Order: sequence, then structure tokens, then C-alpha cells
Amino acid sequence: MQRTLASSFWPGRSQPETGCILLVAHNDHQKNPSLLVCDLLEPEAGDFTRQDPGALSFSSRYLRRALLAVRDRKLAGFLTVHTHPFAKKSVSFSMYDDANDPELMANLYELQPDGVFGSVVVGASSVAARQWKSDGTSKFLGEMVIVGEQITLHPLNGLADLKPPDPSEIFDRASPLTGSGALSVLSKMRVGVVGDSGTGSLLIELLLRAGVGEIVIFEFDRADMSNLNRVLHLRLSDVELRRLKSERTAEVIAESGLPTRVTLVDGGDIRNAVVADELRGCDMLFGCVDRDWPRLILCEVAYQYLIPFIDLGTEIGLSETEVQSLDTRVSYIAPGRACLLCAGTVKQERITLEGHSEEELGRIVDMGYNDDIRLRSPAVMELNMNAASWAGLLLRHLLQPFLLTPLPHSVRGSLTNFSTRTLNCTSTPNCLVCGLTDRQGTGKKYRLTTRTPEVPTLETLAAHITPGNR
Repeated sequence: MQRTLASSFWPGRSQPETGCILLVAHNDHQKNPSLLVCDLLEPEAGDFTRQDPGALSFSSRYLRRALLAVRDRKLAGFLTVHTHPFAKKSVSFSMYDDANDPELMANLYELQPDGVFGSVVVGASSVAARQWKSDGTSKFLGEMVIVGEQITLHPLNGLADLKPPDPSEIFDRASPLTGSGALSVLSKMRVGVVGDSGTGSLLIELLLRAGVGEIVIFEFDRADMSNLNRVLHLRLSDVELRRLKSERTAEVIAESGLPTRVTLVDGGDIRNAVVADELRGCDMLFGCVDRDWPRLILCEVAYQYLIPFIDLGTEIGLSETEVQSLDTRVSYIAPGRACLLCAGTVKQERITLEGHSEEELGRIVDMGYNDDIRLRSPAVMELNMNAASWAGLLLRHLLQPFLLTPLPHSVRGSLTNFSTRTLNCTSTPNCLVCGLTDRQGTGKKYRLTTRTPEVPTLETLAAHITPGNR
């Protein structure tokens, strides 16, 4: 969009207004309602009926082309975008905009009553945006979140970005890597963590200490003896009582006195549609699971709802007589980047096998058709801690860059020889996740690869726990 609109702000001479149309889908999750920009419809010759330094009018042909694209691609609607070349610091809708927008939006809603329509005005260093309703009223949108090699937020009230507040003494020592601007963003983020075991419990602790506003935990298992040596804060009494691991984590967060809130998602399995639907209520996702099917769902959510996703993994390489490698992997998945399928981290064969019952899987393995996928990932605290640390640092980098960009698809390290290596890959043509260009930012257009058994209702899905209320 910057390239499309940049001509209005060339220095040294007065430039006419210009514009474009943004096609949008809708994320209607109550915790994270947002419009998802899935494509930019570039203007063609004749698409503006008026274009000068003080006004811009979109042709009926251009608007019709946008409306047909919305219907054809099963999207929610679109936003008209235009520039104000003389708005150097702040920007606002002009009297011309206020006079023409209501009639235009009324016509669009008459053609598409269930649509979502709005308008955006762009200045040299600020943006204002409003969404119109079918009754002719409008409301200003809150902020624009740009996801890619960085995560940046910009207010949509027409004002330039304000200086963020200074960090509190609690987080002052982290300022070299996470200054006040990044910390302010962290404090507003709703971060989802799938898996609260060996790696997940360590990552949650790091997110808590980083000042994340809310952590949403997707963990459905109860504590057992094998968890005691690797799940942070777990006690023998928790094992004896068969407590949910996530309940113990929520208890510790509440007792910490830090401002982070925590929400526990129930439902038994991330592969259930209602449970997976809660993922789109997050601003950032972390995957701390050792199965391919959940990783596939996380990738799908990342692309369809423009939510960045960091996946963590560990592996111990063994020969018959010795340990050959201790490996960690952290992969960053976001719109425009390759998914875990293209990287070979997730394999379709394993996804298929994970859909079988334990009895059926045993029969398939015994018959020699497939290797046993039930081998457990390493439960070594030191190795898990390495992966969690890298993932936490990567989140800090996305908000306040300190690494080389563009980031590699995955960062891998081997503790055997103390070397690190990076892995880059590109999207595979026709990949069902990231190679399907019509998927990105389209929200509910594509059904996630979830099961469809009996699932809990939304009313019983989430238990919200805050400090002092547990």
C-alpha cells in the first residue's frame, strides 16, 4: 500500500490525491474483533473520476470491481483509501469526505446488506479510518497492526504515534532489548500458548517476565509423575490430586504480583473445532506441542487470520551407543512466509496417522506400513529451556528488531558442537496452507482442519482467571 500511495507525498511539489481499495475479511471473535486486509485492489486507468490535490472520487466501475471481488472471493467487504498530501503530522477526513462518504456507503449497503464497508485517509505520518454501518453512522477504528518481518502498531485516529510511557521499575532491566514502545505493545498483547508441559511451561514463565498483557493457555492434560521433572512449578501434591497442569500455571501467575492476566481454554483437544476457534482470539501464537496435526491447525490460523505463530521443537539424535546431537528449533510462521508443511516440519503422513486411535495405530505399525509416531519428544529441561528462550527473544525482536532481517524460516541449534544454523525455505506452489493465495487473510472462508465430534459450547469453554481472583 505504501508504494501505491507514495506519489502523493513526493517532496518539492504539490501532488494530487491518490487511493486504492482494500479487500477485507472479518474476524468476529469477541476477544479480538478485527478487519483482515487480505488484498489490495490497485487502481487502473479511469478508476478515478476526479483527482486533484484537494479531492478524489472513485469511479462506479472501480467500486463495482471491488464489490464483485468481495462476492467472488466470499469476503466481508472493502475499505476505500485515499491520501491527503498536505497532512504532514495529523490527518482527518475533510468536509468533502464527510459530504460524500454517507451516500457512497449507503449505496454499498443497499447492494450488499451484510457487507462491511469503511473509508481510510492517509497523511504523511498518520492514518485515520472509520467503519460505516448500514444505518448511516460510523465509528473510528482503533489501530492498524502490520504483521511480517516485524509487528508494528499504528493508531487510526489521525494522530502521529505518541511517545509510549516509560517502563515501570519491574521491567526496566530489559529495556536494551525491549524498550518502552515494545513493552507497551507487549502489555496489550493477548498471546496464546498451545501446550503447557516441558517447553510450554518455561515459555509461559518467560512471557510473564516479559510483561505480556494476557496469556491464553491451551492445555488439557492432568499432572502425572512423569511431569514432575520437567513442568515448571508442578508439585507432588498436584500430581496426587490429578490437577490440570494449566490450573497450577494460572495459580503461579496470579501469585506473582505481575500484571499479566491468564485465561484457560478447556475442551479437551486443539483439534476440536470450537477449541481451535479460540486461537483467532489471540494476537500471537506459540506452539509447544509434539504432534503434526495441531501444528497444521496453528499454521492455518496464522494465514487465515493474519496472526503470527512461533513453533518450538526439540530433538535428541541417538545412535546405538551415544548421543549424537541435542537440537532445538524455533520457526516463525507469518503471512508471506513459508508454512511448516513447506519446511518439512509437518508431514501429511503423520497428520493422517494421528487421526487413528491408539489401537488402530498399533495395528498399522505392527503390519509394517508406517513407523511408530508415538515416540515422545525429549523431556529434558535444559533442552526445552533453550527452545523457550529463543522463542521469547524472537518475540522481543519482532517488536524491537535486533536480529538480521529478513528472518530465516527456522533457527536451529545443536548443543553438541555449540553451533547454530539457519534454514530458509520458500512456499511450495499449491501448498494447501501458504501456497494457496486465496487463503491469506480470508478469515472463515476456509474451514480449519479440525475434527467435528461433540464439542463443548462456547459458554463453558473458557475460565478466566486474573490476579486476586482464582
